[in-house]
Amino acid sequence: MATLSPARIAAADVLSNVRRRDARARDLLRTSAPVARLTPADRALATRLALGSVRTSGTVDALLDAHLRRGHLEPRVRDALRISAFELLWLATPAPVAISQGVELVRRVSPHGAGLANAVLHRVAEEDLPALVHARERVESRNCTASDIALVAALPQWLADELVVSLGTEGACRMALSALDAPGAYVAGNACMHNDAEVDRLLSAAGLIPRATCLPGCLSLSSAAGLSASGLVDAVDVVPADMAAQVVAWLASPTPGTRMLEVGQGRGTKSLLLESYALRRGGLAHIAAVESEAFKVTVSRARMERAGLGKAVTCTALDGRRLGEKDLLPELSGSFDSAFVDAPCSGTGTMRRHPEIAWALQEPAVRPTGQSLPTLQLELLRAVSTRVGAGGTLAYATCSELREEDEGVVAAFLAGPEGAPFSLVNPRSTAAFVALPPQAKRLVTAMVGPDGMVRTSRVDAPELPLDGHFLALLVREA
Repeated sequence: MATLSPARIAAADVLSNVRRRDARARDLLRTSAPVARLTPADRALATRLALGSVRTSGTVDALLDAHLRRGHLEPRVRDALRISAFELLWLATPAPVAISQGVELVRRVSPHGAGLANAVLHRVAEEDLPALVHARERVESRNCTASDIALVAALPQWLADELVVSLGTEGACRMALSALDAPGAYVAGNACMHNDAEVDRLLSAAGLIPRATCLPGCLSLSSAAGLSASGLVDAVDVVPADMAAQVVAWLASPTPGTRMLEVGQGRGTKSLLLESYALRRGGLAHIAAVESEAFKVTVSRARMERAGLGKAVTCTALDGRRLGEKDLLPELSGSFDSAFVDAPCSGTGTMRRHPEIAWALQEPAVRPTGQSLPTLQLELLRAVSTRVGAGGTLAYATCSELREEDEGVVAAFLAGPEGAPFSLVNPRSTAAFVALPPQAKRLVTAMVGPDGMVRTSRVDAPELPLDGHFLALLVREA
């Protein structure tokens, strides 16, 4: 009988709590006492196993069920089998190790289920693993179907189909091949409090090994482990944000001294980035930010105060669709020099970071009908556009890879009466782009499509793991 590794036990307990409490795996990993007691290596493995098992759950469940005479498994047994199947299929753990550990994980929660676990996991290794290897080879050669992409990336078939339509075969294949990789670890230095050298010293003192990137103020970390415990995030010395999100914020950043309307502020991350980048270009802007969820407004307001931006950024609880109304608060009155819409979206560009998305997202949510995300996004864009002054810029951003939420929403907006005074502007013609160093300009240029819209996943650089973000810049006629 093999000895169970502590990392696998911790991962199984996290999966059980995800299921029972309907919680997010990352949140539970962050607060789990058993995970905290693990060695750094075991903690990293437990994190990889828990997040990967959640991310691949739909695909793995279908494979497991195909090997059962009856489709029902005790939930805790399924949790254990998900972990071992993920290891076999996507982590390349040697089959004897993954199967042995999987059997013991099942024995731990259901002694009579060990024999079943052994049989099922052997079939996964003998039948499903070769099928996945062949599918991956077809995806690598770009001679594949959307079904191959769905299997390799562990996605519902409908979502794989949508990604092929949205990104093209090349883009969808690149996404599939990196879909189960760990996300990049990036932070932005808070330029409102520190210069770059000070940020580097703070991170180095915390043992986080920062490395400069081509984007001003953006640092990559060898690992995000220890970032939260360092206190640097709570003190707003640094801002955790994927490099792709930082690129979008840089390109949309306000001109120093101007007035910007920010919609979809969330917990204030983009506000901090926008002001940091404005300051790097000469001085702070005046940002009036709105967010529909009141508790997030409370969080963002406190962050702005800690960052020394309490006067530069106002935070208001308001549904952005109301911005076309009259008699709003004084800070929201009049026209703005620019507006930034960080739209609620499917999050399909951040599935490596948020593994629940792949199997929680439902197809009707991304169709431009009814109470869907594209409907909400278009309503927001139309309302916000009424507040942009003559010659002003309107930035529309998502972290979605789906055309229906991105180019489709922009096209629908421009085709309507609210969009008539606006036209697309290529980010490469903006002052924000001009202010970038040469290497960052080359990176952004690779992200800009023929239509002038930004899709960060266009960058083909495995050494630079990026989330998938979208940005369209529009300008109102003078």
